[in-house]
Amino acid sequence: MIISIGTDIIKIDRMNTKLSEKILSENEKKIYIKINSEKRKKEFLSGRFSLKESIIKAIGHSLIMKDISILNDEKGKPYLEKQSQEIIKLQDFNVHLSISHEKEYAVTFVIIEKQ
Repeated sequence: MIISIGTDIIKIDRMNTKLSEKILSENEKKIYIKINSEKRKKEFLSGRFSLKESIIKAIGHSLIMKDISILNDEKGKPYLEKQSQEIIKLQDFNVHLSISHEKEYAVTFVIIEKQ
């Protein structure tokens, strides 16, 4: 049963390196620093920012973005890291995440469902 849905869209060019300190968790920073292309760095940041905004909208209250950690599985699908699920009290729910980049925008969706 779907409990909540969140969505967000952001212009990729709004992102800059300074925002990485405010947005990214420690595990996300490890991925970010390995990205060589400025374009790809902005895409990564915009996707993470937008997805975290979608999560905040779906749960209905404010969070510190650095407390939310989003990683990718071996196929590239984003998922909410276990410790983040516990921090935002979602360990008993399935959380489905989606990020898409199209030209100058990143758009994200979050679906939270009861297990």
